[in-house]
Amino acid sequence: MPLSNYFNIKRFSLLLQQDLLINRTKYLLGILGLGVITYLFTYWLLNQAKGSMIQNEYSVNQTYMLCFMFYMMIVGVVIGTAFPDLTDKIKTANYLLTPASTFEKFLAQFLLRMGLFIPIALGIFWIAIRLAKASLIPGDSGLDPSLIPYFEFRLLITGVNRMWDTWLIVFMIFGIFSYGCYLFSGATYFKRYALIKSVIFSAVVLGSSILFMMFLSNIFYSQTKFFDIQLQPIKVTENLDSFKIAVLGLALFSWIFFLAIAYFKLKEKEA
Repeated sequence: MPLSNYFNIKRFSLLLQQDLLINRTKYLLGILGLGVITYLFTYWLLNQAKGSMIQNEYSVNQTYMLCFMFYMMIVGVVIGTAFPDLTDKIKTANYLLTPASTFEKFLAQFLLRMGLFIPIALGIFWIAIRLAKASLIPGDSGLDPSLIPYFEFRLLITGVNRMWDTWLIVFMIFGIFSYGCYLFSGATYFKRYALIKSVIFSAVVLGSSILFMMFLSNIFYSQTKFFDIQLQPIKVTENLDSFKIAVLGLALFSWIFFLAIAYFKLKEKEA
């Protein structure tokens, strides 16, 4: 089968142009709203924690990490609402009849929601949180907020005077990316309320996994209480044991599985 049946650069560019022309106002207002909400939220959070951030260097990293994690939840909402036309039967029919291949439709949404939006979102976060820090005032405590360092992304992977281990940094980056791909695939798997269903499903899977580990711990380790989990990891390298390798492997490779699901579920809808 000719490659052009799957991907044609001219056809793909027209698909992207069509999406941007139709949704440009929504995208621009969404980016503006994201910036304003991020500024207000981070200002409130930094203002609440400014005393401990001035007095404790470790609190600086903790607070900035907390801001970032909440922000990535909002970014996940945008990613999880990909393929918005699939939530309505009429829109779905029109979308599936768009003159473009399944791969091109899949790739267009992936580029818009992850390849393009995530770098923009990271830039918005960097600007908003630095503006929020610059807006802090001493308040009743009299502590000088200028003593708080401005946010830099390196603070997310830095403890007190030392960087995280390499495996932790890789796990964080790919873990966030894999979870984004999971939400992205949920937009094609579930018909309506895809984001809510994806989050509920992930919570059910996580809870079931924890219960299963508790069950095994109580069977094989008699000293374990019912709600405890007993793990016996095997040391593989100086810095890695079997548990760390398992979670690292899950973060490194699970995104491939989720993207494959998204593509084939979209292809199934066109069949």
